[in-house]
Amino acid sequence: MKGEINEKIPAELKVSLLANGVNFDMDMFKEYKRDFYDNQFVYGRTSKSVMPEHKFPQVLLLGDGVVTALLRRESSPWNLKIDEESRVMLYHHNEFVQEVALPERPPFFGKHLSDGTPTESIIAVAGEQTPGFFIYPDCWFFANGKPCKFCSLKSTRKTAGKNMVSSFSEQNIAEATRLFQNTKWRDIPLISITAGTAETDEETLEYIIKPIKAVHDACDPKIPIHVLVHPPHNLDLIDEYKKAGVTSIAFNIEVYDRNIFKDICPSKHLYYGYDKWFSAVERAVEVFGDYKAFCGLVWGLEPIESTMKANEVMIDKGIGITSNIFHADPGTGLAHRPHLDEESTLTLSKHTQKLFNEYPAARTIFEVSMRSTIDWEAKRGDFS
Repeated sequence: MKGEINEKIPAELKVSLLANGVNFDMDMFKEYKRDFYDNQFVYGRTSKSVMPEHKFPQVLLLGDGVVTALLRRESSPWNLKIDEESRVMLYHHNEFVQEVALPERPPFFGKHLSDGTPTESIIAVAGEQTPGFFIYPDCWFFANGKPCKFCSLKSTRKTAGKNMVSSFSEQNIAEATRLFQNTKWRDIPLISITAGTAETDEETLEYIIKPIKAVHDACDPKIPIHVLVHPPHNLDLIDEYKKAGVTSIAFNIEVYDRNIFKDICPSKHLYYGYDKWFSAVERAVEVFGDYKAFCGLVWGLEPIESTMKANEVMIDKGIGITSNIFHADPGTGLAHRPHLDEESTLTLSKHTQKLFNEYPAARTIFEVSMRSTIDWEAKRGDFS
């Protein structure tokens, strides 16, 4: 036992690893003998000074289907070592806990599109195995000097993620979609698409909705498409997402407390507004149906009582609840903010599980474990 955490339960071990991070030598994975899927730096850099050449794994596999983000934190009581047989071993201080696995590199990586674009620079894999795209990888809130304080998108795209595609032609996105759908690997139950923030609805239509339609049109057979995006100014555009082939959508407000939202997400407050945000989410429920429109919160940016209240209110309205456990990304306004502690994260995890039990029709976005959220684990009932 590590305090309240039972490390024998993978979901609870994940809670501890997200709260504390893991310490290991920066170059540990450079010479690793086995093939694995390393971090693409699609939109964030979660560990200080890490670059693609360090070959950090995208996730760690903890067992029982549970994966976790790899957050390198030198002060962590957790540490990783690679033994003589190339096994990755997890320790708590000097006490061995278990072997962990690394994610398999998708077989559609290491190829090129017809125009020479490397597949790993355009296809983004969420978690361990969900393919998709990060389209419009920009946010105009950086240009006006008021981005969300936890976001490292801009700095990541200038450094570790500079080799990722930033402009998506309909031809390339369609070709990439056909490639990952037709490459023998695993069943693909969902395509995950994330987009940055466009300033106008016209830009949203041109640079976000049109590429999404290209993904949908290229799919054969059709696959559910989930989109995480900033809500449009004209809420009628929500219907356009559905017409483009989107089957579920997320408008993540990040913070439920109105005053903390104003501080953490200043441009969302100034240029869109708290009340309109929830109007957009409620409109999305009307368009897509109950628990197919989500509103995500970042755990650790407000008191846990506020997060619990938010989830109670939203799930009762048919809004899908979803989480992202805060990690202090270097170069952001919250780079030195402490992570949410184990006890609070476990309390929120159990509360989320309770809500899923009380509202059995509620669903998670993904049907697998993801990096920095415990939604799937809570829905499955992993917490004692």
